[in-house]
Amino acid sequence: MRRATLVLLAVSILLVTASLEAKSGFGGSYSINGVNPGVGVYKGQLTITPRAEVYDVRWSIAGLRYSGIGIVVNDTLSVAYSDANHSFIGVASYTREGGTLYGRWAVGGGSVMGSETATRR
Repeated sequence: MRRATLVLLAVSILLVTASLEAKSGFGGSYSINGVNPGVGVYKGQLTITPRAEVYDVRWSIAGLRYSGIGIVVNDTLSVAYSDANHSFIGVASYTREGGTLYGRWAVGGGSVMGSETATRR
């Protein structure tokens, strides 16, 4: 009986750990390479921090900082974001393959989408 209880406890811990990993699979620090249509290429850093069912998302690109909040639906992380002055609003969506995120983004008032690839550091 005691052994069965220990085995059940171990399996429960593994399932909870796997569930948390699946939920926070987008979390981490990334190096990004992107294309801003009409402007050019850019490089920067991206940090995604899981917080229960939402994600805090922060970018640092060419000395500028952006932040947002995201949710995961059907293996896609969708983020609403802005700059420090809240002078615009944007949206980004990321899909994941291994340690790499593939993103598309747009800003309010714009008519084209940008893209970026984020590689886990």
